[in-house]
Amino acid sequence: MIDPYLRTLLVIITIIAAAIAVMLLAMIWIRFITSINNHKYKQKEQEWQDIYLNYLLGDIDLEKAAGLIKGENRYYWLWTFFAPYLEVLTGNDFEKTKALCREIGLIDHYRKILFYSSTAGKAIAAKALGTMHCWQSVPEMKKLLQSDNQLLIQSAVYGLARSGEKSSFIPAVKALLNSTYFTYEGIIEMLTIYGERICPDALSFLKNPTMQQATGNDKINLSVYRSLMINLLGYFKYREALPFLKEMLKDADDETSVHIFKAFLNMKSVPPNLDLKPYLEHPYWVVRNFSAQAWKLTGDRETLPILEKLLSDKHWWVRFHAAEALRSAGEPGLKILNRKTADPDQKAAAISIYALNRNEVQMQI
Repeated sequence: MIDPYLRTLLVIITIIAAAIAVMLLAMIWIRFITSINNHKYKQKEQEWQDIYLNYLLGDIDLEKAAGLIKGENRYYWLWTFFAPYLEVLTGNDFEKTKALCREIGLIDHYRKILFYSSTAGKAIAAKALGTMHCWQSVPEMKKLLQSDNQLLIQSAVYGLARSGEKSSFIPAVKALLNSTYFTYEGIIEMLTIYGERICPDALSFLKNPTMQQATGNDKINLSVYRSLMINLLGYFKYREALPFLKEMLKDADDETSVHIFKAFLNMKSVPPNLDLKPYLEHPYWVVRNFSAQAWKLTGDRETLPILEKLLSDKHWWVRFHAAEALRSAGEPGLKILNRKTADPDQKAAAISIYALNRNEVQMQI
């Protein structure tokens, strides 16, 4: 007679073995079906590519191209095919592709999903409709900005940005800052999808106290909004903002000053007649650091003595960028660096030697 404990153990082992066998069979089946589907898609892709290219070249018209593709009910296959083209094409080729997507029912399909589907479905639909520049879906995508779900907010911002709908820019900024946990850098990256078209709005925000007050009635400090707008202007090298940023710099706090100088560096330009002296002597070392970098954009010989003093700064990066600025100043700057190599202050001497050696290496290269 079998021991009861042994019988129980055998039953458990049998159940576990059966469960493992079922899982393995399921995995094999899924891989088999996936392989078949991939093979079928590749066949369809080649067929659609010939039709699509003939359509773009004008060899067949919209009605005929759509008729040859219509009937495919696996819309995710159609989206997989058209998405890479929609993401890179512009002008007439984009408009023709969008017209074909509308004609075969792809836009209508994702509009229905945006209305009625689950969270994941809505997220996919928002991205797809934005990529296809579906203006009719903008109101629904704007509503998604009020969601508590980060995935929906991210997808809505992407869709609105790709659609080119500028009026959603400020609401998108507010939603990302207040309702998501994305990093500051991640938010900047998402907003850049809007493109340079949002620069006038970003500048208007900085200029308009009323707009700032309306946006600032939330849990995010207003300085964060300002810094973000300044960074976007710098990212897109929007030099039309330079005169205003110069005025803004006069009363800016430490962090805002840093962001303004970063914008100057990204634009590779500074406002005319910018006086760097107050910033090279600024109490906050990061401002001194970035203003020393910005010196190269001015070449102001009157501030060379201040750069010389910065060679003794207690922060290495300030010393380094001051030395780099002097190295870029030509003969007057090189004379200062050569003289400072024998300076009693070891910090100034070391960074001067380092800068001059860098110069020699670059000249040899």
